[in-house]
Amino acid sequence: MPINPETLDQAAKRLRGARRLVVFTGAGVSAESGIPTFRDDNGFWQRFPPEQFARWDGLIKTAVVHPDQLAEFLQAVLEPIAVAWPNAAHAAIARLEQHCKATVITQNVDGLHQAAGSKQVREVHGSFFRVVSLRGQPIRSLQREELVAVSESLRRTRSGMFRLARLLWSLRPMFGLSWRGFKRPGVVLFGGAMAEPDWSQAQRDAQLCDAILVVGTSGLIYPAAMLPGLARQHGASVISIDPYEPGPSHVWLRGRAGEVVPQLVQAAFG
Repeated sequence: MPINPETLDQAAKRLRGARRLVVFTGAGVSAESGIPTFRDDNGFWQRFPPEQFARWDGLIKTAVVHPDQLAEFLQAVLEPIAVAWPNAAHAAIARLEQHCKATVITQNVDGLHQAAGSKQVREVHGSFFRVVSLRGQPIRSLQREELVAVSESLRRTRSGMFRLARLLWSLRPMFGLSWRGFKRPGVVLFGGAMAEPDWSQAQRDAQLCDAILVVGTSGLIYPAAMLPGLARQHGASVISIDPYEPGPSHVWLRGRAGEVVPQLVQAAFG
């Protein structure tokens, strides 16, 4: 659906007038890079119940009782992330740093904003490219090639004997004992604390920005979903890009992120 030129012009003026900009992104911005969303009708939670696969206690129980199911879940999550490349929306968002003080706050765990060139990124739900201690302290970063290797190993783990042992062996780059203690993937699961210091920084960014560009998020995942409202309370303009819902925004551009974000950045800055 073509964008209304008047609406695009309104959004461009608000974007161009911002001295401090926040870009708040969700799963929709990475869907066009081949990473499935979790909450769509055909999303992961339809296939893998969140009470079993989105909590640490559920994951541990599944690992012991059904290691093949856990291997299937992890491989289905990690493989698209491991092989994904930034799309046009990621690239356009990275361009914004050339024109204003722009900070990306993302709920995604795929590292694609950094891969596209964004420098200031708050990953409030963590990242699969980050390995942390049980208390969330950083231990190491994973390279994309390592994530590919983990995914391929998980695929082989789904059949054969000694599946739990083979599962743990497959996950050893990101899960298990290390010389710094127990390590785990640096992602936030249901009921877990938000990733720090990113979450505290993100709240401060939302309070200080002049405009917030909301791209590809359902607005249903709290506490992250409070950030656009927090920015609006402190006087920021809210511009939303989404194919379905406008959300509590001043200007809504209806469409897919990969199509609309580049048009908006071009309209605002040339």
